[in-house]
Amino acid sequence: MTRGRAAWLAAAAAAIVYLPALGNSFALDDGAIVERNPSAHSVGAALRAFDQAYWPAENGAGQWRPLVILSFAVDWQVAGGSPVWLHAVNVLWHAAATALVVAVLACYVPESAALAGGLLFAVHPVHVEAVANLVGRAELMAAVFLLGAVLLGRLIRRRVQQGRSTAALEFALVASVACALLSKEHSAIAVALLALDDLASRGRFARALPWRDYAAVALLTVGWFVLRRPVDAGESFAMVAPTFFHLGVVGRLSTMLPVVFVVARLMVWPFDLSADYGPALVPRLEHLTVLGVAGLVLLLALAALAAVSWRRRRALAVGLLLVALAWLPTSNLLFPTGIVLAERTLYLASVGLSLVAAAVFERLEASRLRGRTAWLAGAVLVAFAYRTAVQVPVWRSNRALVLWSLETHPESYRQHQAAARALVRAGDLASALRQYDLALELYPLDYYALDEAAGAALDGGRPRLALGYLRRAARLDSSLALTATLTAHALLAEDSAAAALGPARRAVRLAPRQAEAARMLAASFAALGWRDSAVAVWPAFRSRGGSAFDGWLLQASTLATLGEPAQAESAFALAVRAAPADSIAHARLGAVGAILAAARHP
Repeated sequence: MTRGRAAWLAAAAAAIVYLPALGNSFALDDGAIVERNPSAHSVGAALRAFDQAYWPAENGAGQWRPLVILSFAVDWQVAGGSPVWLHAVNVLWHAAATALVVAVLACYVPESAALAGGLLFAVHPVHVEAVANLVGRAELMAAVFLLGAVLLGRLIRRRVQQGRSTAALEFALVASVACALLSKEHSAIAVALLALDDLASRGRFARALPWRDYAAVALLTVGWFVLRRPVDAGESFAMVAPTFFHLGVVGRLSTMLPVVFVVARLMVWPFDLSADYGPALVPRLEHLTVLGVAGLVLLLALAALAAVSWRRRRALAVGLLLVALAWLPTSNLLFPTGIVLAERTLYLASVGLSLVAAAVFERLEASRLRGRTAWLAGAVLVAFAYRTAVQVPVWRSNRALVLWSLETHPESYRQHQAAARALVRAGDLASALRQYDLALELYPLDYYALDEAAGAALDGGRPRLALGYLRRAARLDSSLALTATLTAHALLAEDSAAAALGPARRAVRLAPRQAEAARMLAASFAALGWRDSAVAVWPAFRSRGGSAFDGWLLQASTLATLGEPAQAESAFALAVRAAPADSIAHARLGAVGAILAAARHP
């Protein structure tokens, strides 16, 4: 078994087991990030949006992953938005990551053991969310570039040892890390990842990675932090998981320490999967419990195992340390994040698991169980591959995912929230509101869910019901721009323009660049008959960095509402000039154009 053959075999297994993903469409975040995102529909739009947040402005979730958006744009332009092509590319990214995993493992274990570890990575069920859901591509791309950086680091060390030039390889190393950082935030561990592999494989390469490479990667990471700050505007750090709402450091750590057992279970027994790990699956805790203490003990025991294994069982030690290093950025142990746990975030961490499994395989091969090792490994791989193949179609669509989630984890409030969204799209508002109420009964502290229910009630023409949800949300947190925006909307629908003005002003103050907040303020002024104030909203919106297209388009709408068609036409012409070249902008222009036509011919 050669290293190259092992890599190809593992990559082929990764592609084969995920072939059912080609039948998937768009699910969950795929809609906002890919299906309805103009920046993901053409290369030109993606390049123009390179300095914009990953999430659309209306989501307010920030992040900066321009390379992922660019990859979707390439796919969309090549195949016209075909989900089959988009999912096929995801599968190819996973196959590439699997091949690189084999190459990384082969430095620590023989090729046969590296193949066993690579096959485990290829078929592990915990990867389904990352591969079968399109937005999981961020995980796949980051893993490919980080693993590529590790392998480039080894080539550089070998060239240094041989006294050969390394300039091109060092440039490629920095470029690979840059691509990883532009794909997913946890790539900030690149320096630590390179250092771990450097220290662990010194026996293979006498020379260490040059310090200039560490310095370059560290400076690149710092520069990335600086560049992403104005793009993200702090939104990603503000998006804390609902489980952590108004929960201090002690409560957050008390909640997360028992999650160590969930992560361990997902790694070694990944047969009970979930699209969400909210409060019902991971209880919200304000104080340390016995299970939390046990989780801390397990963490310390694994750290001790890694330490004592460093000399004689290097592969085992590195695998354990890699699991910890890769999970740390999303573990909520250092700082709160937008998720408690998500299976997709374990993609890179499972490289460490694969190395641990490869080390165990090597050990068994050298023992009296040698003849049975292949059969045992085969049984595990077949079981994992079957579980993966069964799970992949679950991500076929929102409907399929909601139905599966409600059947397997009805205790999760987020699954009922997802069901409510699907019912809203189907036009069944009464059933949707019942699902929202059930979700809020299961977990009443999620003010985002309250805002979402209020939005559904507003769309269904029930502003009074919406105000009930919004008052509950405001009592939980009065600093949310969305709550203020929806409150203004509901009050306007109730013909209470004077009452709407305060929430509208607060929404603009909290979210100065969000067009919907500005629209509510302009509508409040217009309803009060304050023409100049209504029109002045839009130049102020653009001056604060709001979208020029949104500013001019909504200014045209405001002027048409105020009975000034000539000025509205001028603003509309400027909106047409600033419009992005996508179907969504075209539809919005058509809607406002219809308003202008009605204003011209009342």
